[in-house]
Amino acid sequence: MSSTTPADAASSSAYARNIPLYYVFQFVRGFHFWLPIWFIFLQSEHGLSYVQIGFMEVLFGIATILAEIPTGAIADRFGRRVSLAIGALGFAGATVLFAALNFPALIFGHISMAITRTLMSGSDQALLFDSLRQLRRTDDYERHAGRASAVATASLLAATIFAGPLVSVLDFRAVMIISAAGMGLAGLIALALREPPRRESDIDQASGQSAPRHSGTAVLSEIREGVRIAVRTRPVIWAILFGGVLLATLELPDFFVQPFIRSHGVDPAETLIEGLTYSALILPSFLGLMLGALIASPLAAHLGERRALPAVMITGILVFIPLLAVDHLALVASLAVLAAATAAAEPLVGGYINRRIPSDQRATVLSILSVCTAVMFIIVIGTSSALVDAFEFRAGFGLAFGLLVVAGSLFWIGWRRSHEDLAAR
Repeated sequence: MSSTTPADAASSSAYARNIPLYYVFQFVRGFHFWLPIWFIFLQSEHGLSYVQIGFMEVLFGIATILAEIPTGAIADRFGRRVSLAIGALGFAGATVLFAALNFPALIFGHISMAITRTLMSGSDQALLFDSLRQLRRTDDYERHAGRASAVATASLLAATIFAGPLVSVLDFRAVMIISAAGMGLAGLIALALREPPRRESDIDQASGQSAPRHSGTAVLSEIREGVRIAVRTRPVIWAILFGGVLLATLELPDFFVQPFIRSHGVDPAETLIEGLTYSALILPSFLGLMLGALIASPLAAHLGERRALPAVMITGILVFIPLLAVDHLALVASLAVLAAATAAAEPLVGGYINRRIPSDQRATVLSILSVCTAVMFIIVIGTSSALVDAFEFRAGFGLAFGLLVVAGSLFWIGWRRSHEDLAAR
């Protein structure tokens, strides 16, 4: 006779419902019409140089670093669902500010984007993993995380197709306002998600319901405990370092894809034909993001946790070579492959970390990965922007390539050894 009660079945059904809702949230969240044109918006409407835009990204990175772990702890303390909703609604407001032609509002909006984005990063992965844990399906994490990322990229692809033509017909600001409306809708969808238990002591309760959190639990305590777990679990801290350098260096060329295309004479603000051409040229990078997200799970299944991430690193190293050799518009294909490598790396490193940390501080520890990535990206963006301004794109690409080879190899060795040491115990 089954011991499953109607309450158990209802609870499981609610967490199972989280999975398709998670896909819907990511799909609506992905309609970033502003993303394919933001760099040239800053160049065209504000006349900013590569160094100035790079400095804005440094400010973005600093805001991310300062906010990431506290917002991860807030998600662990008050709920990942609430964090996602507030983050999406806040990001919508920040996008409106970013679209303003007033320079102080632009800077404030950009920094606000960073802060509200941190409310979503880590929280979405934590909610997905803990929902699957309630369903006893954590082995499906990479598959759902990768597919959800691909779904978000699919909506971004649609936004990319229309971004160039919309800019030529309307203007930059109108396109960004449309994006803000989509993100606001994502915030409302997040409220429909069911919050899974966030404490290890609550995970195995027969009812599946999360017991009330102790009122004395402070956000600072969540941060301290999350950092302690990450530092003491050596494979996790090495995975954070290795994943951070992969994500920061592989993403660098995609940061420059918009001005790279424009430098070859294609400006979406000029005519409808150029807008369509621009969208067609930037589309491969977003297709790469979708493909990379989809192949993450097969990579983990066929190569295993220990080999999948090094395979991504080696692919990135090889694809960087043509970017260093020539300066040609056809290199948008290489940028697309690097985008795919970046998209594959994120669920791979997230899955590895998720399986080795307790649910209590899951969002906090995942936020440490985001902080590590942001620190490395600040270094790469700040330096490479100056190199591109002074020389050319290949100078900035060369910096990312060097860091990927040197730092990536060192962190990979540390990660591999710590993993083997833990397995030998």
